[in-house]
Amino acid sequence: MSYDILESGFNKKLSTAYQLSVLIGVDSLVYFAFDTNNNEAMLLRSVSYVQVPGTANFSLTEELKKIFSREDLLTYLFRRVKITMPDIQPVLVPARLYNEYEKTTYFNELMADGKGEGIHNDEVEELALQILYPTDPALMSVLKKQFPTAKFYNNATPYLLGCRKIANEDRAKNLFVHFTQNNIYIALFEKKNLQFFNTFSYQTAGDVLYYVLLTYNQHNLDPAQQPLNISGQLLNNAEIYKTLFRYIGELKFVEFPSFMQFSRKFSDVPQHFFFDLYSLALCK
Repeated sequence: MSYDILESGFNKKLSTAYQLSVLIGVDSLVYFAFDTNNNEAMLLRSVSYVQVPGTANFSLTEELKKIFSREDLLTYLFRRVKITMPDIQPVLVPARLYNEYEKTTYFNELMADGKGEGIHNDEVEELALQILYPTDPALMSVLKKQFPTAKFYNNATPYLLGCRKIANEDRAKNLFVHFTQNNIYIALFEKKNLQFFNTFSYQTAGDVLYYVLLTYNQHNLDPAQQPLNISGQLLNNAEIYKTLFRYIGELKFVEFPSFMQFSRKFSDVPQHFFFDLYSLALCK
């Protein structure tokens, strides 16, 4: 699905009051801007890559260069620019155990295919975590050339901050699942404290059901009583949703975050689709 929303109040002369949030997806780039003075959503646009991902001719850096050359909105001077890197499984390290000089070691020990170069870290004070992940130097070069002042994050960072923000404190536990094209993110919060997080690659509805029910089982949660909060690229007519519906008592799509103001122009956008993109507003 493609989206192209531009509020009539958007003013390029006032772009220095806006934050630009960019999500580099598997098959498209999605960007979103909001006014930092009142957190009012100003624009949302998705741009598909010309070449098909996974084919011999596909180059993410070349696709991004093409997009940057024709998307005039991305040339404006924004107050802040925050970018989530492509969907890469991270390693989470408790802040109390973290040593900046050992971050490559943490990653290599915890990831079988860990690479010794280009390991970045996101410091998440609210969760007392360091989130480690590899980056592609060529990709970073292209992004920094386009956005010299940008801050970069792993997809998990805004997602976990968003989950923490909306967690229902009237419940002892809050369980979340987020869908990207290749992976699911599962997070369990006890009040505002992260109790569990992991990412899993999937291909079928059965894969998703297995990982979700495994999480319920490992944490002694009753699927009939514990709601599952869903965000990302999933609709209620999808086979994955129908499969989960048969085994879990309550499925809840995440709504537009309360820390952002959305007009009626956004009514055609499923509220849960870009939860991670909106949550970049919470990243420091």
